[in-house]
Amino acid sequence: MLRRRQFLAGALLGSVSVSACSSAGGGGSGVSGGVTTFSYLRPTWGPATYTKNGAYERTLEKKAHVDIRAQIIPVIDYDTKVNTILASGDIPDVIWGSGPVSGTWKEAQDEGAFLPIDKYLDKYPAVRKAVPDTIWETLKDKNGDTYFIPNLIWPQVPFFLYYRQDLFEKANLSEPKTLPEFVTTLSALKSRYPKLVPFTMGYEWHAKELATSFGVAKSGWEPAPDDAHRLIPWFMKDKEIDLYFWLQDVHRKGLLDPDYGVAKEPNFSTDKFKAGKTVMAIEHWGAYAGISSDLRKVVPDARVGVVSPLGELGGNRVVFPMDRGFYVSAKIKDADGFFRFLDWTLTDGSTFRRWGVAGKTYKVVDGKRVPIPDNERDKAYQGPQQEPLHFLDPYDEKLDWDSMKLGFEASGVADRFDYVKGKFAEYTAKAYTDYRDPTVMSPTEVKKGTQLFEDLLQKPTQSTIINHKATRQDWLRAVDKWRAAGGDTIIAEVNRLQKDKSKPRYASL
Repeated sequence: MLRRRQFLAGALLGSVSVSACSSAGGGGSGVSGGVTTFSYLRPTWGPATYTKNGAYERTLEKKAHVDIRAQIIPVIDYDTKVNTILASGDIPDVIWGSGPVSGTWKEAQDEGAFLPIDKYLDKYPAVRKAVPDTIWETLKDKNGDTYFIPNLIWPQVPFFLYYRQDLFEKANLSEPKTLPEFVTTLSALKSRYPKLVPFTMGYEWHAKELATSFGVAKSGWEPAPDDAHRLIPWFMKDKEIDLYFWLQDVHRKGLLDPDYGVAKEPNFSTDKFKAGKTVMAIEHWGAYAGISSDLRKVVPDARVGVVSPLGELGGNRVVFPMDRGFYVSAKIKDADGFFRFLDWTLTDGSTFRRWGVAGKTYKVVDGKRVPIPDNERDKAYQGPQQEPLHFLDPYDEKLDWDSMKLGFEASGVADRFDYVKGKFAEYTAKAYTDYRDPTVMSPTEVKKGTQLFEDLLQKPTQSTIINHKATRQDWLRAVDKWRAAGGDTIIAEVNRLQKDKSKPRYASL
């Protein structure tokens, strides 16, 4: 199996665009009257307001001759809820998951839950071509079979710290440059704007760039302080624990949104920022145009700025260029029909996949397609109606600056494109990476790693920020219990199996 560092040299050189289960689950798909029917379970990052049989869905199904029985789960709840579905054995025809880099999914794959797909990749070359060969090689099992279709992402995905420049100017405040200055600024904002939330973010992963200011790659494995050749997981890293208790202190002072850790919708923080209810928020860097456009509908004079990475250490927590993906159930009745549909989305249906419906999701100006901002579309064609029906984008569309510039122009913020591009360069100038090779699987981790984490670490780590009574000793005791119950074995196996423990270097950096 190819190692991560071999993959990096070839797969990341392309020019790349930033852009669930039903009663038919468990083999309920088929073809009727030339229509391919299949159930589809996936997580959604946007608002969970998908409505079955909407106008966009009907258009897609008519064009592609499919009947997609989709069900969604908000991403924040997905991993927990999908484990129950896997355990039940009643698996939808197509289901999103973490792939063979996760013990839970690898176990289900090895037990025969999913369909081997190589013959379909050969039959439908557009599907194979959408993913670099090096990644397909990485995903093969020990017998050389492929089961998983990866959702590829560009490895540099900074989450910007957005702020209201107009409100900062009114309060005579400067952009903070360090973590202490950030806290001081939040205190000043709370005093100056008591009706607004000083700072908000959706969930822990949103803080991954804040973590770099502590000198750590959030949620990654890194060398132990006393042994550069021994990797340890994120919840054992002192600097990462520091981040959580720093955020706890910010929350205790009333500077972090009281809805943090309570609201189940991961985009609640972005919605608050767009509604003019908060002064600062962390969100995906590619969301700038949409955030600015939506906010100005509520506050016409609002201007959105981006805080540069905080402190000398601040940078970008680089990610492995695969964010989940999907499996096809071994019980699906018409696998060929599904792959024929997938091939259509990448060939004859490619324009529809990328742009949607003329006059509804895009318009043509001077011979060029220009996206219609989401908030200017009929609700039946907005993002929440499209995301649950999305499958695979080719890798060569992942960071298309020209397309992004069109989006800025359509949103009325063309003058901010170079500003945002410059901020992206600032964030990505310093890279923090996970040292763990995701293709190396600890046998103990595959067998009981998920259960160990859920039983012993999930609650104490996830509640730390909002539970002001939680202490570092509580955290460390939970880690000790995890280690004694099998965690030390997982660490030993990972370090034994992963021979190369050097910092991965991505070809794009």
